[in-house]
Amino acid sequence: MNAAFRLAVALGLGLTAAPALAQTASNFDCSAYEFNTVLPAIEGKDGVFFRTFADLRMQHPLDERTVHMMGQLAKVLKENGTTLIYVTIPTKSQVMPQYLPAHAADYGFQPEVANAIYTDFITRLNAAGVESPDMMTALRNNKGGERALFGDDFHWTSQGARLGAQAIAEHIKADPAYADLPKQTFVTTAIAPEVAFSGMRRTLQGYCAKSLPPTETMAYKTEAVASTDTAASGLDIFATPSEVQPAVLVGTSYSDSPINNFAGFLAEYSQLEIVNYAITGGNQFGSMTSYMTSDEFKAQRPRFLIWENPIYNNLAQYGAAPIEELIAAAGNTCTTALPITKLDANTVEASLEGLKVGADDAIFADFGGEGPRIANFSIEGADGLIRHSKIERSQRLRSTGNFYLGLSAFTMPNITKVTVHFDRPVSDSTTLNFCANTKGDAS
Repeated sequence: MNAAFRLAVALGLGLTAAPALAQTASNFDCSAYEFNTVLPAIEGKDGVFFRTFADLRMQHPLDERTVHMMGQLAKVLKENGTTLIYVTIPTKSQVMPQYLPAHAADYGFQPEVANAIYTDFITRLNAAGVESPDMMTALRNNKGGERALFGDDFHWTSQGARLGAQAIAEHIKADPAYADLPKQTFVTTAIAPEVAFSGMRRTLQGYCAKSLPPTETMAYKTEAVASTDTAASGLDIFATPSEVQPAVLVGTSYSDSPINNFAGFLAEYSQLEIVNYAITGGNQFGSMTSYMTSDEFKAQRPRFLIWENPIYNNLAQYGAAPIEELIAAAGNTCTTALPITKLDANTVEASLEGLKVGADDAIFADFGGEGPRIANFSIEGADGLIRHSKIERSQRLRSTGNFYLGLSAFTMPNITKVTVHFDRPVSDSTTLNFCANTKGDAS
């Protein structure tokens, strides 16, 4: 029983029935928005709206198996030169509880428990070896004139992005891996206030007679400043380009939106070049999987890998397979080439005879180039039993052509054969590799 659950029980949240819900009065003449099927929300103070399914949610699952696997991922990455920084974005109710209406209690929401849930979340990840900055505290300590999050949207403003970047940069600078990286001075300049596109505001406006506040924030640009003072900057502009990739950012629309300048603030406060691979609409694994299965990752691994994810994106939603794929991609164990036979235009198979196959192993299917989005795996045992699994990349993800299938779910003994069917014709560059003990000795 984790700390957040114990606190919830102590407050009796799980033992009392919620009262009947009734929509509260609106300052914007809104009606029927609270119970609509598209984006149910409640209106708080000063034009701040909260989504009932995400912002008022009291349960943000993080089971022990997922914590353990995240620890394995961080460990394997570290063994190969990369420090994982997992950035958990808190909900609006966790960041801005002072704007909640009394009506939020009708949904069972309790700020004390919400705080404990977030703290418990990152505490357990840190204990497992996953570096997890405290973004809730950073965003709540906002002293600027602008809110950390938009009033009628769930994303952070440029002020929130700045606060988040500062907290992450402090975390990075405290890591021993930071010391010998090439540093550079970055300068951020305010441009002008801009209005961000907001699907949430657009949806809510359809239920309101009066205009909702615009999702406006100050826009910034961050630029590198060349310096000949290498002692101060840590950068030798006359040196050959470094083979070290300082930092890569992956994540969701919080990182991908250009209006908040999150990657720019990260560069400014960390003094590191930040390469941004974030994907809007990629959910919890889209950007991370796209990057870690890419040839860019295989060719040049970053010293820091910053993975941003909202707390409500359940890492266990799709089972163990997505994290197992990341663990396999993180290591350098896919070194046993399997002799393959082409069965048809899109299908290859390989024998696993003579290999001792265990739950910590994986199969790496390399199409030989970008393009395919689906790889259907068939795993056959000595008794003729065949089990099937599919890895699919949605349209928002990169079609890297690299697929890693963890074998923990294939518990049948004496696995003898693997068959892979792609959604595109294979070529002479298509290969299958066996990845032994992907999770290391202390898995």
